[in-house]
Amino acid sequence: MGILHRFARAAERLCIAQPSLSHAIGQLETELGVPLFEKNGRNTVLTSFGEEFLNCAENALRTLDSGVESLKRSAQGAGTIRLGFLRVLGIQWLPSLARKFLETQKDLEIHFDFHTGITEELLNGLKARHFDLVFSSYPPEDKGLLCVPVVNQQLVLIVPASHPLAVYEEVELSQTLAYPYIYFSQGSGVRYDVDRLFEEVGEKPRISYETEEDRVIAGLTAQNFGISIVPDMELLDHLSLKKIKIKNSTAKRSIYMVSNDQFYTPPAVENFRRFILEELPGSSQTP
Repeated sequence: MGILHRFARAAERLCIAQPSLSHAIGQLETELGVPLFEKNGRNTVLTSFGEEFLNCAENALRTLDSGVESLKRSAQGAGTIRLGFLRVLGIQWLPSLARKFLETQKDLEIHFDFHTGITEELLNGLKARHFDLVFSSYPPEDKGLLCVPVVNQQLVLIVPASHPLAVYEEVELSQTLAYPYIYFSQGSGVRYDVDRLFEEVGEKPRISYETEEDRVIAGLTAQNFGISIVPDMELLDHLSLKKIKIKNSTAKRSIYMVSNDQFYTPPAVENFRRFILEELPGSSQTP
């Protein structure tokens, strides 16, 4: 079979004209600078360069096919969900939700990436596209961020067990102003909630120490470095301190599920976001 006949059959299979195929092969050989085909008697065969190029082309097609299949799986809801969250949520609340979600998606290959941090770090990571969803304290009023409250925590006053305020079960904030505070540092979302409480009484606390971790604040309080206001958590029941209710119905801290509407949300992420909203009607859960 002559080369023209072979090219004609190949062109027919490719649904293009034979001269167009011959021209395209000629242009490719010119671009590469080596012949891809040669005559061997009455047959047309690949040169060594042609065999090398064929191997590269087949590898490229396999890679392309793999990419197409991967994107199809992603479109169906498979993929990796990158979460950023406050450490307190990683003890039980978020792992439990993630496990429940995976149980509803057994036919899909879904993975989670878990990362913890303070609110400022988490929101910056969301804007930089390091996370798909963030669970943080009060978010700034940035355009493009969709914020939904999903968790409520009661705020309580904690004092050392031997502190003069330890005789009370409930106090007004004005009663605490004479004592130095251990306070949440800037960048911690809880600081906004605590600041708001003092704004309501028109006073400011006397801050002696600042740190970003609620567990560190609890530990320092137990060692008589000051008093503090923190979210109610199990750790408080295991330290040498007194937990006191604040006479204020707004003494709560909300945690938000935050997404960035400026970027495309993969199906797996959107499915998990909807799952959480369905699991937490009324957003009244506590971690």
